[in-house]
Amino acid sequence: MTLRLRSVFLIVVGLMLAWFLYVERAILTPFVLAAIFAYIFNPVVNFFSRHLKLPRALSVLIIYLAIVFIVAMAGLAFSGRIMEESMELRQEVTTITKTAEHQVNTLPDWLRPTVNDTLVSFEKGAVISLPSVVSFVPKAFSRILSFIVFLFAAFYFLKEGRSMFDKLLNFVPNDYKVEVDILIRKINSVLSSYLRGQIFLVFFVALALFIVLTILGVKFALILAVFSGFAEIVPIIGPIVAASVAALATYLSGGASFGLAPLQGALAVVVVYALIRQIQDYLVNPYVMGKITKLHPLVILFAVIAGEHIGGIVGLILAVPIVGVIKIIFEYSLDKINQESR
Repeated sequence: MTLRLRSVFLIVVGLMLAWFLYVERAILTPFVLAAIFAYIFNPVVNFFSRHLKLPRALSVLIIYLAIVFIVAMAGLAFSGRIMEESMELRQEVTTITKTAEHQVNTLPDWLRPTVNDTLVSFEKGAVISLPSVVSFVPKAFSRILSFIVFLFAAFYFLKEGRSMFDKLLNFVPNDYKVEVDILIRKINSVLSSYLRGQIFLVFFVALALFIVLTILGVKFALILAVFSGFAEIVPIIGPIVAASVAALATYLSGGASFGLAPLQGALAVVVVYALIRQIQDYLVNPYVMGKITKLHPLVILFAVIAGEHIGGIVGLILAVPIVGVIKIIFEYSLDKINQESR
């Protein structure tokens, strides 16, 4: 097979594979999450295998056991409070719904049907019916199966990730192997740094907000803090939504401590979120995230919206790193074109 024919063959196979993955993108979620997991914990496996001389398979099993232990300890420590806040939140929602039903008649005529429909949908969603239970069973089985696939995929990504990469590199023509290797190393550096930085930010924001909201006496502090931490995964939109939800929850639940009225408590929560955001932007991000992707905020916003439209929650998570990878490939290709044109 000539070099040109081989290149055409690889391009055609690559396009067919991309088309197949796009059509079957619904089944990719556990594999994508496994790859993210492998990116985050690969340095730990490398440390165990290089410095402690442990087999990679044993290193992965140790990580699994450590995660199970940490999750179990966290569950024992916080499960009581989470259950308590969940019960309070359910009672609060019930009270708000009943109050809203009484207030519907005071609304303008053009707005009443919309509000009524919203309340009816909300009440139906809160009721557990037989059809909902029946439909829950296959969904639960599917999620369990996806979790098992995730565990197996993450295990092999961590255990044989480098050998997988070397095998893929064998398909690249010899004239381009060095350049492709350099390009993939750059992409790997950006992805791993971004993902680990995001994990740190999730824990940092959740912990900081939990402490401050608890001091302020805000109800549902733990639930709001955890939600806000995970909202950091979605750039720009996530923090805004988290702050809005926290302020609304504070206002509807009666404010905060220190004699603050509902509106004052909500404003205090907004100020807290703004201050933590400033600390994150000026003190945490430059050292943890740096300028990893170097993308304009408008590009990030567009990427997040497009990612959610294409891939749902996984698209939201991967939108920014994928655009960062595209940027690296574009800049690398442009540099090669400029070098050859000189």
